[in-house]
Amino acid sequence: MHDHKHAVDWAAISEHMARRQELELPQQRELLRWLDVPTGATVADVGCGAGGMVELLAERVGPTGMVYAVDANEAMRAATQAVVEACSVDAWVRVLPGDLEQQDLRSIVGRELDVVHASAVVHHLADEVDGLRRLATALSRGGRLVVVEGGLPTTHLPADCGVGRPGLEGRMRELQQQWFWSTVRPPDLHVAPGGPSGWNEKLLAAGLVEVETRTFLLDLPAPLSMRMREGVRSHYVEWRERFGHLLDGEDIEALEVLVDSDDPRGVLHRSDVFVLGARTAYVARKDR
Repeated sequence: MHDHKHAVDWAAISEHMARRQELELPQQRELLRWLDVPTGATVADVGCGAGGMVELLAERVGPTGMVYAVDANEAMRAATQAVVEACSVDAWVRVLPGDLEQQDLRSIVGRELDVVHASAVVHHLADEVDGLRRLATALSRGGRLVVVEGGLPTTHLPADCGVGRPGLEGRMRELQQQWFWSTVRPPDLHVAPGGPSGWNEKLLAAGLVEVETRTFLLDLPAPLSMRMREGVRSHYVEWRERFGHLLDGEDIEALEVLVDSDDPRGVLHRSDVFVLGARTAYVARKDR
C-alpha cells in the first residue's frame, strides 16, 4: 500500500503555516462563535499545526478550562508551544504527541473532552471513518466532534495579474488537486464502492449523531496590510516548494516574480492582493 503518511513534509512547511495562519483568524473566530464553546470547557485541537486555533480555543475556555494540542510532528508541536507561551495561555494548554493511525484520542489525552476540533487532518488518514471513530473515543456523552474539510479554494490575485499567462492560481490549484489524489489519497485509498463519501455520511458511519454543516467565508479585501501580504507570499512560497516542479517553465517564472521580495510586481508590493475562500465545518455529537 502507498505510504501516504510521508506524502507531506510537515516540518518543512511549518514556518509557512505559522506565517499565514493570521490570515485565517477571522474565519476561525467565526467558527468558534458558531460552536459557542463555553468557558471552562475541556477541548482538543488534533493536527494543531502552527497553533493558531489552539490560541483561540485557549482564549475561549479560559484558565478554568483545558486545551489539548495534538500533533504527530515535532516541528508543529514546537511551533504551537511557542504560540501558547507567547500569548500566556500555556498554563491551561498541553501540547502532546499523537498519531491517529496508531492511537485513539482518548489514549492520547487520557480523559473525556467536550469538543474535539480537527481541521484538514482526517483526509490524510488511510481509513477516514476509522479516524473519526478514533477522535470520537475522547468525547464525553453529548460531546462534539468538529471536522473542517473542503469548501472553496482560496484566491489571492486577479486572474490576469499582469505576470505571466492569466489563470496562474487556477492552474496551481489544479496541479495541487492532481498531487493530492495521486500522493495523499492515491487509488488504493479512495472511497470503497458503496462506502460513505460525504463527511456528513462518514461522521454517521463512525457512530456519531446530529450532524450539522456550515461553510465559513474568508474575505479579506484589497488592499491588504504588509503583514497580510507577507502571509500570502508565504503561501505562494509553499506552493512553489511543494508543487513548483509540476509547473511549466512560463508559470514557474511567473511564480518566482510573485514571491520576489524586491520585484515591484511581487505580492509584497501590490495593492490588488486579497484573500477570498471558504471552509466547511461538519459538527456531530456523541450519543447521549
